[in-house]
Amino acid sequence: MNDDTPEQPEVHPKHLAYDRFGKEALLAAHDITEALAEAGVDDDGVVVLRTDGPRHNLADLERLIDEALAEDAEHPDEEREAP
Repeated sequence: MNDDTPEQPEVHPKHLAYDRFGKEALLAAHDITEALAEAGVDDDGVVVLRTDGPRHNLADLERLIDEALAEDAEHPDEEREAP
C-alpha cells in the first residue's frame, strides 16, 4: 500500500508550548465557569481585567516558555501534573 500523505515537518518546541499554554488557559476558564455553575452562581457577565499591574508582552511569555523548556530538558523523566 502506498501512502500519498505528505510527511509532516517537526514542530518546534516553542510552538508546542504556545499550544499547551493556550489549551491550559481555556481549560482553566472552563473549570472556573463549571465550578461557578455548580455552586449556583448566576452568570452576571462580569469579566475582571487587572489594569494596575505590570503589562506583560510576548517577550515575557517567550521567556517563560524558554524557562519551562529548559526545566523539561533538565528533568525529562518527571511526569507532569495534568491541568
